[in-house]
Parts: sequence; structure tokens; C-alpha cells
Amino acid sequence: MANSNNLEQSVQSLPLQSYYDEKNFEDELTAIWQNEWIYACHEKSLSEPLSYITLKISNYNVVILRDKNNQLVAYLNTCRHRGSILCEADSGKLKRNLLVCQYHQWSYDVSDGKLVKTSSFEIPDNFNHEEHSLYKVQMNIWNGLIFINFNNKATWNTDSMFQDFDDTVNKVGLENFEIGHTWQKNIKCNWKIFWENYSECLHCPNIHPELSDLVPVYSRRIMDIKDSPNWEELAVKPDPKFQGGLKEGAETWSSDGSAQGNKIKALSDIKDFPGHIYLTTWPSMFMAIFIDHIRIVRVNPIDKENMSLSVDWFFESETLADPNYDKKNVVDFATLVMGQDGDACELNQKGVYNPTSKPGTLMPEEYELKRFHDWLRQKVNYA
Repeated sequence: MANSNNLEQSVQSLPLQSYYDEKNFEDELTAIWQNEWIYACHEKSLSEPLSYITLKISNYNVVILRDKNNQLVAYLNTCRHRGSILCEADSGKLKRNLLVCQYHQWSYDVSDGKLVKTSSFEIPDNFNHEEHSLYKVQMNIWNGLIFINFNNKATWNTDSMFQDFDDTVNKVGLENFEIGHTWQKNIKCNWKIFWENYSECLHCPNIHPELSDLVPVYSRRIMDIKDSPNWEELAVKPDPKFQGGLKEGAETWSSDGSAQGNKIKALSDIKDFPGHIYLTTWPSMFMAIFIDHIRIVRVNPIDKENMSLSVDWFFESETLADPNYDKKNVVDFATLVMGQDGDACELNQKGVYNPTSKPGTLMPEEYELKRFHDWLRQKVNYA
């Protein structure tokens, strides 16, 4: 196995109780979700001045807004009076450059978060408006994508932030893409189980028959040709099952494998495009670049046993304007695959509760799971 990606020995996985234990979940919220850069949305989700979205991560709630001057800002979605939520809807548009608490009508300047007015008849001498501004949340915009961090001392570092990175993303001009479709799904599983499922393909042939047909290497229960101990001798075979990439004649992840005559401009001259390029940043997002579109999946924990996926499909404007291009071809295929993943993750969650002190086991092909578990263990003490 020396030349393969695989683990040389089986190793223990996380304790099974870590997928439902309340303390472990709270520790993860504090150590990980409060300190890592969390993907929120593409900036085109806030296309107009005074538009806003809210982002809920378990019980944390953030409001991200575009002010009257077209600048993006983010605050904890909490009034400084007695803690009421400010914006309850998932998205909307303000009438003025003010955030007004619907409970007691304290109002705040959107641009800087400063308290403008209370609803009290008198202001006590010891009350200082400056000390009652909204809590700012750190934000960074990268390739048109908005990331937030609850830790205002955190610094942005692309090299350390992405576990899987490909410079192609800096070439495609994602900031100029249009959001062509949005999809959301709640899954009855701990958020870590989703990432584990994402990180291996042992499940692919039986859970994803359609995907395993489109990407033949997946039918071998591996993600990469180097996951096989004898990959070097197999790599001489011309079959994509051993070479990697899409099946013969396919161009993209879609119901019929067709890109319908459209290619992302920056990728159109690439002769050996691998079929898909993944970028991953734990704990909140992965991106898949295809020849004709880009898909971004946001992972959100709801509680210790539930999570949600928020998914956006991005296209160049010329692609969406093409009357011969049917985006359902790519959307329907991806939602099929993600639905299958969701069902598998729920199966996994149902089995972890039985009383046992034994953790699970990672097999050689699950090297990405070990990398994920090592990352988690650096931040959280799993008993």
C-alpha cells in the first residue's frame, strides 16, 4: 500500500456517543463553530441595498446586510435591550437603513450597528448609547463568497482554511456567476456523519448506482484511482474505471451526462478536465466545479442529532440565457445524489445509540475520515 492513498492499518473512529452526546455537541459549537470561518452565502444573495439574510447555526443567529451605501455588514441577530431577535425571516429587505427590534422598537444604524434610538420616554444619566451597539461579526468576502467568524480575532488564511483546494476557483470568476437554483434539506443526523459520508466512497455502488455509472471509479468503492493498492498496474488500462474521470461521452454531473453545449469560459480550453474539482473547508462548506456549472453545499448543525444542507447552483449568465440549456438536467441529478446521501446518513445515525463502549472502525479506504477525525480531535476532547 506504500504508493496508495490508503491507511496501512485500520484505526478507531470517534466514540459512537459523540454523535448524540449533548456535551460533545456543545463543545463542538464552542471550539469549532465559534472559531472557524463559516460559509454564509454568495454576495449576490444580497443583491440590493438594504437586503438581508439570516444565518442560523444551531442556536446562534447572525444577520448579514447590505447597507444603503452597498456595503456588506454582519451582526449577531440580537437586540441589545433584552436580547430579542431582530430579523426573524430567512431573508428580506429593510425599508430604511435601520434595524428596528420588533419587540420594543430599539433601532440601530445598519452601516455601523450603533444604537440610534430607544423607545423609552427618558434616558437615564448612566445609559450610554455607544455601549449598546450591535455586536459585529467578522466577515470576509472571497471570490464573491461571504464567510463569517464569531471570533473577531480570527484571521483569514486561504492556505490553512481549505482542507482541499484547487486554484481553478481563482480563475473561473465565481463572483460574476448567477445563482440558478437553490435547494434545502434537513437530515436527521449529527453534522459529523454527513462529512464522514462525503469523505468516502465505500457506499457508492449500493447507495449511488446512477453516480457510480457516471463516475466509474466510484463503482469500485473508491474516490481516487490511487485508493487501490495496485493502482499503478491498473492505471495502464484505458477504462475510466481505472483512469478516473467521467464515463465515456459524459461531460458533467447531469441526468444524461451532457453539458448541453455550454462550458464555463475559463474551463473551455482544458482538454483533460477531470469531470469535477472539489474544494472543502470544514466545518461548513464544500464546492464542486463542473465544466458547465458550480455547486456549493453549506452544512449547518441544527442540534446534536439534526442538520441541514443549503445548496446553490451557480451558472454563467450566458448559460442561463441559453434557451437550449435546461438547468434541471444538473439540478435533478445532484438532488438525487444528495437525497441518497441524506438517507444513508440517517441510517447511520439510527444505529449509534446502542449501549457499547466500543468506537467504530476506519478501513484503509477511509483515510479522509481519519483526516477529518484528527482535525476534530485537535479541537474537541472526545471521551
